[in-house]
Amino acid sequence: MYDNYPKQDPRPSSTLAIRSDEGELDIRALLQTLWRRRWVIVNSAAFLTALAIIIVVQLTPRYTAQALMAIETRKNSVVDLEAVMSGLGNDLAALKTEIDVIQSRRLVGKLVDKLNLVRDPEFNGALNENRSLISYLNPLSYLPDAWTDALLGRNKQAMDAQEQADAVRATVVDAVLARLRVENPSRSYTIQLAFESQDAKKSALVANTLAELYLVDQLEVKFEATERANEWLNSRVFELRTKVRASEQAAEKFREENQLVQTHDSGTVNDQQLSQLNTQLVTARTDLARARARQQQVEQNVRNGADDGTGILEVVQSPLIQRLKEQESEVQRKRAELATRYGPKHPRMMNVEAELGNIRAKIDLEIDKIVAAIQAEADVAAIRVQTLEQNLDALKKESFEMGRAQVTMRELDREVAANQLLLQTFLTRFKETSSQDGLQQADARVVSKADVPTYPSYPRKRVVVAIALLAGLAVGVGLAFLLEALDDGYRNFDQIRHDFGLRGLGMIPLIGKSKLKDNGPEAYLLSKPTSSFAEAHRNIHASLMFAAVNGEAPKVIGVTSSVPGEGKSTAALCLAHTLGSSGRKVLVVEADMRRPVMKGRMQLEGQKFVRLNDVLDGTLKEPGASLYEDPMSGIHILWTDKESDPQQLFETSAFDMFLREARAEYDFVIIDTPPALAVSDVLVISKKLDALMFVIQWHKTSKGLVKSALKLLQQTDRHIAGVVLTQVDVKRHQGYGYGDQGYYYGTKSGYYSN
Repeated sequence: MYDNYPKQDPRPSSTLAIRSDEGELDIRALLQTLWRRRWVIVNSAAFLTALAIIIVVQLTPRYTAQALMAIETRKNSVVDLEAVMSGLGNDLAALKTEIDVIQSRRLVGKLVDKLNLVRDPEFNGALNENRSLISYLNPLSYLPDAWTDALLGRNKQAMDAQEQADAVRATVVDAVLARLRVENPSRSYTIQLAFESQDAKKSALVANTLAELYLVDQLEVKFEATERANEWLNSRVFELRTKVRASEQAAEKFREENQLVQTHDSGTVNDQQLSQLNTQLVTARTDLARARARQQQVEQNVRNGADDGTGILEVVQSPLIQRLKEQESEVQRKRAELATRYGPKHPRMMNVEAELGNIRAKIDLEIDKIVAAIQAEADVAAIRVQTLEQNLDALKKESFEMGRAQVTMRELDREVAANQLLLQTFLTRFKETSSQDGLQQADARVVSKADVPTYPSYPRKRVVVAIALLAGLAVGVGLAFLLEALDDGYRNFDQIRHDFGLRGLGMIPLIGKSKLKDNGPEAYLLSKPTSSFAEAHRNIHASLMFAAVNGEAPKVIGVTSSVPGEGKSTAALCLAHTLGSSGRKVLVVEADMRRPVMKGRMQLEGQKFVRLNDVLDGTLKEPGASLYEDPMSGIHILWTDKESDPQQLFETSAFDMFLREARAEYDFVIIDTPPALAVSDVLVISKKLDALMFVIQWHKTSKGLVKSALKLLQQTDRHIAGVVLTQVDVKRHQGYGYGDQGYYYGTKSGYYSN
């Protein structure tokens, strides 16, 4: 029963099922959904396209003219003016700055003034008396100005003529800026200047004029900058000249006061004297050291007893001493010759001795002179060193004093040099800027002027209509899927099987009023036994035969629905007629005592036929009454009248006895029960049935009602044989492409004669 139904998928089982059971996108189902809702899509596309065409036709065409400028990356400068006023940079920031300059209110204001655009109705709305059709759709246009200002929060105070003119000019500048587009293509030094206007010639004129104003503005900026630079440099040069003159005079005065005489090598006289004296002192100390060494050597020889002067270099090198030594040698040889002949007392021997002593005395005297000279030289060298040291100390003191003065002097000299260098630099820059006055060039040039456009750039009618068409298609598709998602009815048995696990018994096609011709559906069924309507009921019977309980086909079958109006009574009657036409004995029992319909449908008013009420209470109000038998199909119908408490009758043993007798006498007993959600009679009746056939109106009955009804029926243990979809619109059903039996009930099938 209902407890054994499979758990429902958390995803809604809407008719918008565009995914297969494996979760993949079902392209076929998607296309079928679009085809079913094709008129929604077509109407949406047609509406938006027509609306776009109406709007496009009402729009005033505009023309866009475009001029192309290039930023100069090569600089042609006669002198080095870049040091004074550099040109434009080549980075993106510089290009963006120039674009902002072109779009500035200052430059556009010049354009407005030059072309007198304040008098142009296209930009000055106050002068435009023509209104478009779209403007009439603006509700604010019908209100007084005071009301409009109050709604929009505008505060208009009293203004004089000049203020009003400025306000109008500002409005025109805003309008021109709104039509102006300035762009820089990527990886390029060009600037595209485009202007849009209702007049093609005017758009080209404005674009070219703005480009010329931009170039002139660049030159004016450079001329003004050069003029300001010249004025500033001239005043600066004058100040520097005065400053250089004052610094030179201060340096020269300080030099005179401190007697800082400089020589050709940029040094002072004191420095040169100190250097020379220091050199002489070093030489004198060297000479003193040499003299002291000779003196010490002589004194050492004297201490050692070497008085012959052989250890003294001056003695050895003295020519006089050498001659005396030669004479001494000659006298000694002569004495040696005489000593062989004479004795020591011999006069000649004595003369030789006297001559030898005289020579030796001369040698000693000469040696003493040389030794004395060496000592005197050492003393003179010492005195010279002492004198030089005294002079050097005096010069050092004087040098220290002059050094302190030179510190200040060097500071003054540096100031003079710096002022002279600065003056020279400014003089050079002043000459360069002065010579460049007539050589200024703009940093940009016009590559191509704007031509008069021949085709309007706005509105792009084909593009707008195409976009509107695509938007309409998109809106239509969205609406189609939205309608499919909002569709809350059941259309095929797959949805029912997915939600409840119930099998489908069959689909009953919807019969139009033109085919019924004021007759009931059962009359149409009997008159058209080969129609799809009759075949649908035969299919229901066949499906019921397979709904066996304990191996036996059901004989007592109840027919119910969720709510009234779903066609359950029609389905019960038509199924009974189908079975009766095939030779089976069938009894139709109308068990809906709250809202009986058989009496009216079968036209039983005023006739003596047995009612269900009589059977259940054991009395017959009309003696001799019998069951109604349909003359064409032979089925018996047990109709009923209204009862206040029908549940009490269905719970009696009389109803049970009636069902036993009916089961024995008839092949099939079809009981038309009340709707499950309307009353609870079906719960009592269903316990005594072999099977229950649940009727759902195709596409109409909401899924919530069906679920509520089946939840209510789960309280019984009766077998629900299956579900019947009634009033199926076969043409619409074919559009869903489900491929079930309902597809062949349409007019395209050759099996039926509808």
